[in-house]
Amino acid sequence: MLEDELTSILLDDEIKQLVVTDGEEAQGLSRKLRSQNRPFLLTDFEEGYDLVKRHRGEIKPAEPSAKSTAFQPTASPASHRRPCCSCRRLPLRLRVDRSPLQQEVYYQIERAANFSDGVLLLYRVCDALWNLKNDLNGCKCPLFLLADDDEATVDDCIALALGGNKAYAKVLTNDNGITLFLTPMVAVQWKNLREDLVLMKHARFKKLAKVDIGLSYKPDFDANVEKCAKCFSLQPVLLGGNANLIQQSHERAKNGVRKKDIILHKHEFDLWGS
Repeated sequence: MLEDELTSILLDDEIKQLVVTDGEEAQGLSRKLRSQNRPFLLTDFEEGYDLVKRHRGEIKPAEPSAKSTAFQPTASPASHRRPCCSCRRLPLRLRVDRSPLQQEVYYQIERAANFSDGVLLLYRVCDALWNLKNDLNGCKCPLFLLADDDEATVDDCIALALGGNKAYAKVLTNDNGITLFLTPMVAVQWKNLREDLVLMKHARFKKLAKVDIGLSYKPDFDANVEKCAKCFSLQPVLLGGNANLIQQSHERAKNGVRKKDIILHKHEFDLWGS
């Protein structure tokens, strides 16, 4: 649901080498990165792990693996589309049993923490991840969550798009006729929300909010909103959003890792000096 926002922060010029884990879930992200001429390496998780170790000098450089494919802005998009061999799929609807989501997110964090200086998590408040910080208190590297200007953890993708929890609450208070919020990525999934909206079709909620975050990676956004609104007889209303909070969270994570490195280096110097 935050694929567009993720694309925007991966355009950061400070990122010298971008590695994307190959799989079905990465296809949309890869297309968007290519559309923005963002070079990246598409490979499996294990190969990415080895790349980091080679960069740190922990293992000797080796010939590029056949598993990895480098993308440069001049490369043909078709040249590195490969079928997913080991994609771990999660259901879109997780309201009955959220444990698969929790298990998968925790598993991926623990894998990444084995070779990372920090992890920025693009998930937030749902019942499955409510105690994430406590549950992963012994994580091998710092975890950074999406947060607003007050450093309050952002409730969900809609709060993130609107500018924070307070902005989200303000919209809910001032316009309680909205039954659904559509960001570009949510709009792509609108047909999967059919069961929910059928129940609300004849309720007092008559509006559908189109949250425009100012990113143009989904050219079919307008069409998806119109189709959804027409299907469920809802009035579309435009809400201005932005990608500011994802950018701020990204910067906060980078600064947190830099601060950690400075402290570690000082500690090493103190030990050497003593």
